[in-house]
Amino acid sequence: FENDPYLPERWLALADKVISIIAHEKYKLETNPNRIEIVRADQMLDAYVKPVPDGPSHWSYGKRRFQEQQQYDASKHLAYEIIINSNPALALCMDTNSPVMQMLVFAHASYGHNAVYKSNYLFKEQTDPETILQVNSRLRELVEEAEELYGIEEVEQVLDFCHSMHFMDTAFDAKKKFVSQKDRVAKSQKAREDRFLNVPRKSVFNDKVVVDAPSAHGYAEGESNILRFIADHVDHIPKWKREIMTLNSITSQNFVPNIRTKVLNEGIACITHYQVMDTLNSIGLINADMYTEFRQSHAGVTYQPPGYVWDKNPYTGEKEKKFTNAGINIYALGFAIFEDLKRICEEPTPEDLEWFPNFAGKGDWVDFCLDVMKTNSDETLVRNFLSPKVMRDFKFFKLEGDLRQEFLEVSSIHAGEGFREIREQLANDYRLSDVIPKISLKDYQYETDRCLVLQHHIINEQELEPKSLQMILEMIHHQTKHPVVMESVNDKGVVEHTFSSPPNYKYRDHSPASLRYDVG
Repeated sequence: FENDPYLPERWLALADKVISIIAHEKYKLETNPNRIEIVRADQMLDAYVKPVPDGPSHWSYGKRRFQEQQQYDASKHLAYEIIINSNPALALCMDTNSPVMQMLVFAHASYGHNAVYKSNYLFKEQTDPETILQVNSRLRELVEEAEELYGIEEVEQVLDFCHSMHFMDTAFDAKKKFVSQKDRVAKSQKAREDRFLNVPRKSVFNDKVVVDAPSAHGYAEGESNILRFIADHVDHIPKWKREIMTLNSITSQNFVPNIRTKVLNEGIACITHYQVMDTLNSIGLINADMYTEFRQSHAGVTYQPPGYVWDKNPYTGEKEKKFTNAGINIYALGFAIFEDLKRICEEPTPEDLEWFPNFAGKGDWVDFCLDVMKTNSDETLVRNFLSPKVMRDFKFFKLEGDLRQEFLEVSSIHAGEGFREIREQLANDYRLSDVIPKISLKDYQYETDRCLVLQHHIINEQELEPKSLQMILEMIHHQTKHPVVMESVNDKGVVEHTFSSPPNYKYRDHSPASLRYDVG
């Protein structure tokens, strides 16, 4: 490429071009086009508080902006970069980054993270980078228009409601990201027609109700995107409110795969910046001082803090171990897993051949790591590819017991069969249903009281916090103007708790199941 007449002349553009060549040609990464912006500290702080730049204003953003400003004034430290899953991928890089750090974050975000956004199956199925910036821009315009027409307080209540529906405004098993306004109108119209043209009827032969028509409500039991359901089906809510709900839901949906791929995402980004910067050094495009600076920064990012430190007892003066409550550094774990996959492909040990016979010693680590990136979440990445070596390096072990007790039992260590038990437990810790409440639609009693019946599935005895839940139900009730019920059911389908707004609402007394239709 040295004689390419189209190589940029400006340093930042040239650095990006060189990194692009290495990432695409040598490491076979597929990415969306990049849009890289160099920003000041105040602009980076603004980006911290909004899910997507150029979005609507809200009081919670101002509150968080003030908190971030206080932390920045105390530490003078901000993230080196932020990247948005859009097309082109939008990366914001701090103007205070050194030249080496700029190259590192270009490789890390604009090619590592960007490749995950482009190729991982979760992002391909559940997000729409083509429209997310336009959707967010339309949401801001709609909010501003509504504030002029209906007042700030009315619009603020709608936005508060949308924000309160966090994790009830997305579908974690979504197969497609965006449904056009035209398609949603057609679906809604068909549902209204079905209520009158295809009502349940009795058979003249056996006098039983026969239901061969589509659902009279136009919805499917088990839907998890409750906010989108309200926007699409609770049609007595004003249209401008329902459009705000829809656009908020689309924005939230764009971030769902991030929750499920934190370790994988940072692992790919870290190994990408490591290999790219190593290549720049090996072909003489950065010098020894620059390479040393990169290695120091990389070591800081992928450092795993210990679980304890030695501290001096203020009473006895003796040194003793102090628990630090340090969690697992996802940068460190993700990078370690992918570096280890590279080693296993190129130089496997007998232990690797026993654990990973399908790919150990195959040699082509680049293609294999790309395939792992495309087809896994954090849960499956850990369950399928966490090796005994990485578990030994991290000194993993498994504790069992009640945290309220004084002592816990060490049930597994990084040796023998303990490897499999530790790996299985860590994979379960990254299972989505263990960290996010599973809430779905049970019923919408459209024909009677229009009560919205939701169902929470209790997993691992994790129940909803009653006070917060009651506030959210009241907000749903306020927006829909009709009752709302939340049932918490165990793994046997037995209802253990019921919450409602208004309180103690008996929704079964208004169930449409009691309706009967006569022939003729």
